[in-house]
Amino acid sequence: MPSSRPDDPTRRQLLVDATRIALGSACGMATLGRLQMAQAASRADDYRALVCLFLLGGNDSYNMVVPRSSAEHGTYAAARPNLAIARETLLPITPSAGSAGADWGLHPAMPEMAALFQQGKAALLANVGPLIVPTSAADVQQQSVPLPPELFSHIDQQAHAMSLGSEVAAAPGWGGRLADRLTERLGIPAGSGRLPLSLTLSGNNAWQNGASGGLYTLGATGATRLDASLRSTGNARWDTRRGAFNALLDLGKRESPVLVRAAAEATRTARDFSESVNAAIDGVTITTPFPSSTLAQQLRTVARLIGARRTLGQTRQVFFVGFGGWDTHDRMLEDHQTLLGTVSQALGAFHQATMELGVSTSVTSFTMSDFGRTLNNNGDGTDHGWGGHSWVLGGDVVGGRFYGTMNEYALGSARDAGRGRMVPTTSIEQLGATMARWMGLGYGDALEIFPNLPNFGAGADYLPMLASTNAQLNEIGFTRNLGKA
Repeated sequence: MPSSRPDDPTRRQLLVDATRIALGSACGMATLGRLQMAQAASRADDYRALVCLFLLGGNDSYNMVVPRSSAEHGTYAAARPNLAIARETLLPITPSAGSAGADWGLHPAMPEMAALFQQGKAALLANVGPLIVPTSAADVQQQSVPLPPELFSHIDQQAHAMSLGSEVAAAPGWGGRLADRLTERLGIPAGSGRLPLSLTLSGNNAWQNGASGGLYTLGATGATRLDASLRSTGNARWDTRRGAFNALLDLGKRESPVLVRAAAEATRTARDFSESVNAAIDGVTITTPFPSSTLAQQLRTVARLIGARRTLGQTRQVFFVGFGGWDTHDRMLEDHQTLLGTVSQALGAFHQATMELGVSTSVTSFTMSDFGRTLNNNGDGTDHGWGGHSWVLGGDVVGGRFYGTMNEYALGSARDAGRGRMVPTTSIEQLGATMARWMGLGYGDALEIFPNLPNFGAGADYLPMLASTNAQLNEIGFTRNLGKA
């Protein structure tokens, strides 16, 4: 039996090691019983989940969505002679709006996304990226408007995409601010002990950073557990060990310095909290087959957390999943095919799982990335660019169309700021505000979360991508920001 002395090194190390697991949960979580209290308003038609899939490294969306028309494909192929995807291998898609007069196709590694697009369950937001004000290529060249900080830098553009800040001017993430505002609107008091709305499958991240409502971190298959021998199992030997561990925690809370007391409390809470979360998701059965990739397993866990929403007492959930490897300066054809295939298969399975759970219209997923990449190539890869294309996926998505403005795939075109770095036509703040409105927040909330919205004119707070919100705003038939087929 370990010593009960507060300064005993073995005991202190045990607390330190256990506390590392506690860091996966929000600090100050209250009792397990309060966690499991279902919200009174927990109804299927009141539930919403937002899933951010961040493609870390900068996705080359110009090989993800490619013009199939002969003239447009020829211009695209001339811009990247070593990397162009052959016309005959593209998966045809037929956008009902926003096609800019061209025929289009998806990379051959994305049959699942092509099918969802054609079924109207997925849409493409074209040429989206960080902007402070509407900006043209001439504005960039003449430096006549404010620009996002440190353009083309991974760390700064990830920060701006996720938090509207930069590496040196950190700001709370807009996903975290959105979750905080939802927490307020739902009337969940601080320190209530409920599972935070912000849930991450990829550790700490700038998108959910600074959430006052807390952030809960899970692994690819669920919440991190303490060693099995410390769980309540009915095994006499393990139960004895668990009792000894609890006794150590009790001693730490009563007799130790303040930091050790805090560690003991956080460890106990994290242990109980992880067991509760895992018990909830273990009670969810999903028969939809998921691929074996880590990304697919993360999205399977997201689906199980969605399935456990009532047990966890949640009517809103905000998820973050990061997927790296997209900095394709070289070996792009080989690596990009694998990456796009992994995303397509995982998102296809995830959407099918939401249908199996009966919540597909209540779950919206979207992709973001550091930036798009240059339209020209550097040999067998592409370099850091600016605007790129994002997916929006879910049963409530008005899909099968392009939103925003599709840029011309031509070097020296109107949006080219140099080397095929395309200036975005839609800001990330417009994408974020659209998601905030769909999650149930109002125009005033969107303005507080996304302060640059007024720079983009009337209606910039909402792109008409989601059927239920369109209906709520009595704007089912409008066409703003759609572009023309």
